[in-house]
Amino acid sequence: MEPIKLPEEMALWNEAFFAKVAELELCVSRYMTKAEVALVKEACFFGAWAHQGQSRSSGEPYIFHPIEVALILTLVQLDVDSIVGAVLHDVIEDTDITFEEIAQKFGRETAIIVDGVSKLTKIRFSSKLEAKAENFRKMILAMTKDLRVIMVKLADRLHNMRTLGALAPYKKRRIAKDTLDIYTPIAARLGMFALQTELENLCFENIYPMRHRVLLEFVNKKRISQGPTLQAIRDAIQEKVSSVGISARIAIREKHAWSLYRKLKKRGSLSQLSDIFSIRVIVNSVDECYRVLGIVHSLNKPIIGRFKDFIAIPKVNGYQSLHTVVFGANMLPVEVQIRTKEMHIIAEAGAAAHWRYGEVYREQNYTKNKTREWLDSVTELQNSMLSSEEFMASMKEDLFPSEIYVFTPNGRIIELPKGSTAVDFAYAIHSDIGNHCISTKIDAKFAPVAQVLVTGQTVEIQTSQSAQPNPMWLEFVRTAKARSAIRSYLSKLSYEDAVVIGENLLENAMKQKNIPVAKLSEEILNKLAKELRIESVQDMYAEIGSGKRPASFIINRLEAHGLDVTQEYRHSHHTTDNAQTIEGAQGKKTVFAECCYPIPGDNIVGYWQPRLGELEVHRIECRNAIEAATKHPERCYPLAWKHQEKGIFPVQLSFIIRNRRGVIAQITNELMNMEININDLRSQTINEGYSRLWMVIHVSDRQFLANVFRNLKKLENVVRIGRQNDEAQIVG
Repeated sequence: MEPIKLPEEMALWNEAFFAKVAELELCVSRYMTKAEVALVKEACFFGAWAHQGQSRSSGEPYIFHPIEVALILTLVQLDVDSIVGAVLHDVIEDTDITFEEIAQKFGRETAIIVDGVSKLTKIRFSSKLEAKAENFRKMILAMTKDLRVIMVKLADRLHNMRTLGALAPYKKRRIAKDTLDIYTPIAARLGMFALQTELENLCFENIYPMRHRVLLEFVNKKRISQGPTLQAIRDAIQEKVSSVGISARIAIREKHAWSLYRKLKKRGSLSQLSDIFSIRVIVNSVDECYRVLGIVHSLNKPIIGRFKDFIAIPKVNGYQSLHTVVFGANMLPVEVQIRTKEMHIIAEAGAAAHWRYGEVYREQNYTKNKTREWLDSVTELQNSMLSSEEFMASMKEDLFPSEIYVFTPNGRIIELPKGSTAVDFAYAIHSDIGNHCISTKIDAKFAPVAQVLVTGQTVEIQTSQSAQPNPMWLEFVRTAKARSAIRSYLSKLSYEDAVVIGENLLENAMKQKNIPVAKLSEEILNKLAKELRIESVQDMYAEIGSGKRPASFIINRLEAHGLDVTQEYRHSHHTTDNAQTIEGAQGKKTVFAECCYPIPGDNIVGYWQPRLGELEVHRIECRNAIEAATKHPERCYPLAWKHQEKGIFPVQLSFIIRNRRGVIAQITNELMNMEININDLRSQTINEGYSRLWMVIHVSDRQFLANVFRNLKKLENVVRIGRQNDEAQIVG
């Protein structure tokens, strides 16, 4: 390759430019070959030539910006293609240089990175929300093709945030808010902690300059007052670990401003911010991590409930460390983090560690695999034909959520975002498991598939090959993988089925929000379909039924047309007493199934009877409910009891009793003593010694029923007692 010759009169041909190129050369020479360093230098001259005459808003020659972006990426020691791509990242967008020219001079890999970054530039949209959502979508999809594209873009945004000084305050705030919405969650999800924290702090400073200044002043005061305590803890740990032959690097670190501000918003006042500083211990092996943990707890009293083992169970972005909080002098809580050198590299650089330390990264396969799994789920979500706004909403929930950890029956750990349900769990195992899910057991007890999971639970999914996803699941699933899989499956429904399901889903969603279906005129529906660029109302129903558009999205548009609940309707709207007791009944006429007699405290599910116009409420373990869910999953509704339920509910009991004179009288007398009404009583002889007895009684809830069981089990001739689920079949 022939070297680029710059015109002598070019303004960039000066000491400042050469100094910046020399700085970049020095940084890359620490981990690149001489040939690679020469290529980086060549890229700087090529970029200077391409950007000649261009300057930034500050008046600085433009070439300094891409070189600064490259310098940021040298901190995580990205490969030569990434660094050259960073130097040239604006060349295709802002000059006449083409993809082919870059590929010819610097290689196809570099050209792909430059082209990928160029495609993330702004285009015109009909609204700010649409623009932000589309930009976000392009960012995420570029990342699925080559992570280095997004890393260059993140570094580009970081340097832009560092140089906002020349802009008006309102522009600074707008750019900072976009950065918080789009860029920092991606950096966090990739585990690039150092870049993420600097971005967040710069955003904080530009959005809330006064709050930022006040918080920093507070931290400075605390640094002085808490310094001696922190130093004493650090020195004690250092002395003890050295005495047992452990080589450790121990430092006091300050939590970054944006993190402290988020805590401040939760706690309400500066006086509640006590954990401002932490102590970080870096050792050579996992074994030493746990040994140091024991030393820390022997020196300082640990605070119960504040220990987290992210080594045994890493975070979703691959982060690993031991976290514990101990009491220092004056009962000051101090967090101590313990990790290996390799874990520290992953914690700071995240996915970028793949290029920085190949050997280390191979050892930390968890990070690489989890990143790849997540990127695959992003690709699935993209294929589900969501609008950009819906895609952005789905992805932001998945970017860096609080995690929960639940178990399969064979002990495998499954990580899910906080708020995930049993359906999310099923899809996390495999799409086929989710698609054919009919019921679930949580800690060996039947539970609704909509049940929100918590850390430590063991979850078992029951499936049936004849079952299929319920469109209602889209209203409560938490993960992007579950949403995309459900939509993908529903997209295969026949048009006629999708129309029927979609119309029902929309009506149910309207009733749930107390919007009168009677107000839904053909005129409004046609107007809405036209606004959404859908050919007909039937097509709109089909899109809802096939999962392409959630019913809640249509409801929001309807409300924009004035279809909200009026005060008159709010007072006159009527539901059955049962519906008032049940959450999720959505205004439907509700009846309790007599095959299983659900009572408050039971896990319940609803089954819609279209012929009767009723929603039957069943216990989740009811055989009829499970069979119905298998045959018609689209008619099933996740339900729950309202907290304020009051009333008397029928429940059917089943007994095995000894054939002794007066045994039935003993049972009925015991129930009468408890002031319990008996509605029905039947018996059947099993053999000479035993009989079966059924009766329907009235109770308030499961707790009351448990008391009934305790009293009846004391009777000598009652062999067994339980609740009955008879063989009655569900109509329809």
